[in-house]
Amino acid sequence: MFVLLVIYLEDWWALAVVSMLVLARFFNIIIIRRRAAMGWKGASEPGTQGDLLILLSADRWIRMRGAVDDLKAITSGQWLREPTFIESSLTAFSTLLLYLDAALAGNAKQDGKLLLLVLLFCSVGLLGLANQYTDKFKMYDRLVQVKGEPQKFARRLDLAKKLIKETGREDWAIRLGMIAPTKTSEAMDEDVGPKTM
Repeated sequence: MFVLLVIYLEDWWALAVVSMLVLARFFNIIIIRRRAAMGWKGASEPGTQGDLLILLSADRWIRMRGAVDDLKAITSGQWLREPTFIESSLTAFSTLLLYLDAALAGNAKQDGKLLLLVLLFCSVGLLGLANQYTDKFKMYDRLVQVKGEPQKFARRLDLAKKLIKETGREDWAIRLGMIAPTKTSEAMDEDVGPKTM
């Protein structure tokens, strides 16, 4: 629809700007799809279930549960392989197109500039809505999705206590520094071997 409006207004500069944006995005999509090849993710552990606690910024945590092989595929290893010379060149060309695009946008007619502005605002708005309402994504043929509502805890210790009660173990919480070792856990550590720093 945007392209038709620009053609109707006979604003060829605005059409060139949009075409360069589309071409740069197309190159980047192709390159990312080529580089997102599944690499080595560790030894296979079929049938083993896992539970992974991931620390984010601002003292937020994500708990991922599922098959260990699926958890490894999503969280470990390198997500994107190193780019080849041609892929690096195409990425550089796409970046150059974006800079050129910004320089040439000023040549568009006033109506074309307004249409470009509306297009950019719509695109940012749609991206924001998509991010807000996305509750699952697919990576390496594995589906990651949110189950349940986020839980708030007054303190990190409350989270640790709940998970210790659920798992029946506290060694992981001690290693993460979420709780201080108790006399029982210290005695168990001494039986296992020396502590590492």
